[in-house]
Amino acid sequence: MNISDRLSEGLSDRHTQAISAVSIAASSIGSKAFVVGGAVRDVLLRKEIKDIDMAVECRPQKLLSSLNMKSAQVISTSKFETVKIEVFGQVIDLAMTRSEVYPKPGVLPEVQLSTIEKDLSRRDFTINALGVHVDATRWGDLIDHHGGLQDLCHRKVRVLHNQSFVDDPTRIFRAARYATRLSFEMELTTKEALFRDLDGIGKLSGTRILNELNLIFEETNSVEVLKNLDEWGVFKAIHPQLDIPLEALDTVKNSSPEGVSSYEVGLLALLYCSSDVIRDEISKRLKFSSSLHSKVYDLGRIRQLVPSMKNSDIYEKLKGLSLESLHVARSISSPANLELPAQIDLYLSDLVKVSISVTGDDLLEIGIPEGPLIGSTLCSIHKEILDGQIETRQEQVELAKKIFSGS
Repeated sequence: MNISDRLSEGLSDRHTQAISAVSIAASSIGSKAFVVGGAVRDVLLRKEIKDIDMAVECRPQKLLSSLNMKSAQVISTSKFETVKIEVFGQVIDLAMTRSEVYPKPGVLPEVQLSTIEKDLSRRDFTINALGVHVDATRWGDLIDHHGGLQDLCHRKVRVLHNQSFVDDPTRIFRAARYATRLSFEMELTTKEALFRDLDGIGKLSGTRILNELNLIFEETNSVEVLKNLDEWGVFKAIHPQLDIPLEALDTVKNSSPEGVSSYEVGLLALLYCSSDVIRDEISKRLKFSSSLHSKVYDLGRIRQLVPSMKNSDIYEKLKGLSLESLHVARSISSPANLELPAQIDLYLSDLVKVSISVTGDDLLEIGIPEGPLIGSTLCSIHKEILDGQIETRQEQVELAKKIFSGS
């Protein structure tokens, strides 16, 4: 089957120029290049092409050393000998056609140079195991050895073999992403294999799980992806006591305020209703950065707020906490403290802006000696202002004198 007409519809002139440049370079060294994976899938579905993945039947560095690729700019490389390049203003992910061997379930595979047929056979789902010739003589010839085109027509997500989820459990996360993004159904035997092999998630490194969650939060329908994973029991496979409340999913769906990381908001929302101990265990399991782990710790501090707290106590509890953790806490209802959203709003809109008029120099002038008493006095003044007990500069000075005389 030839899909050149679909390529003409789906590829921009810049796409075509870049793809042709890679193909010509491959031919110049006696090799072949192909567009593979998601770009082929999306061309066939008449969806917007975001990323171009190409596979070449040689090592990418050999291709890039050819005279025809001197204008290509290398952006990044990986240990699997994949290279991200820019050519004619278009970014292309370039990889050698390869075969894979998994030394044991859940670990990264060992790879070696192989043919385009074996390369497509190692992929996750039939709808991604598609390739297309892009050399001048065979431009648009589709490569489909696994029924990917048929599964596109029937809107099915299907693995290539029964051990697929055992070899790479991250495919479970990807199954949820593709099914949701494309509005496809999980093929029956694929779904059965998924439920059977959920335990494999426990063999994944925390870094790989975290990367999959990051990709989910980039999806337009990330909430639906998360709901699928929750229904399948994926979160229980990450940690048996990880419960995901609907409020958390709503928080992920709602846009985050300016200056707030939507990815971190999503992770914090998933953890918010868990206990301090469970949050800490999951944070360590998923290898959170020290910054993100600190924001997880913030959630516990926020939940220490109780109804009818004084402004100064609210300020003390929330001072220095991340905007991400505050946004999550104010968005998820807390039965123990229905005032919590209002308390956080008060802190963000008013309390953080409260300042005092007197300075350390002012306190020295009224006789307070230099040392810890200066700092504690300023803190006491700030607290009284927060609670509405004093306001003017003169009232602040009088309070300082009173504190000093009683010390």
